[in-house]
Amino acid sequence: MPPIILICSQDAELYLLLTHILRSEGFQARLAASDDDVVDACTSAEVSAVVLDCAGWPSDIAPLCALLKDSGLPVSALVGEDTRAQHLQLIKAGLDEGITRPLSPSKLLAFLHGISPRSEAVILSNFAAATEIVFGAHAVMVSGKRIALAPMEIRILRFLLERQGQISTREQLIEAVWPDPHAVESRTVDVHIGRLRKAFAGLRNLRIRTAYGAGYALETTIDLRMSYL
Repeated sequence: MPPIILICSQDAELYLLLTHILRSEGFQARLAASDDDVVDACTSAEVSAVVLDCAGWPSDIAPLCALLKDSGLPVSALVGEDTRAQHLQLIKAGLDEGITRPLSPSKLLAFLHGISPRSEAVILSNFAAATEIVFGAHAVMVSGKRIALAPMEIRILRFLLERQGQISTREQLIEAVWPDPHAVESRTVDVHIGRLRKAFAGLRNLRIRTAYGAGYALETTIDLRMSYL
């Protein structure tokens, strides 16, 4: 199977151009058009490297770069005159290669041909030994690692953990988690789920699966226990 390169961009024409360039060099392109797409890629052993298009990305791109680097992925970024400040933030976040616009295909391909295969051990290392999640008021501890969460995300995570493998509808989550469920819209649940996915990005043995048209289910391949501070 050809190495998969994740293209994070809001520009359809750029994605099609990169798809053509990469295919001619034996790579396969995959589009990520949102933060959630990028977070999902952190858990995929199929993705070999990432190209971040700084222009027009709808959120702060530096934290996404940091997430990808924590997951062991090589990251390059396309930067222009109007994204110099972002370039500095990306470098601080661990960026491997900055490619100045207009795009130089030869520089991009030199970066991609120089990457090493992604190690499965790197993908799993952040969570492989975790057997217990300790809940606090504003964070959870996973194998000694503190993950800051808002109180609402902590309550959602606890509810999903108590129902591991079971699909919880948005209505069930609202009734169980929010003090005033009548004032909460379904979209609010989706926003909090997205934040939880970002917080646990790169932890392949735990994921929140979307059951389209139904709700969400927390799935894990290890035995997790819960305790409380």
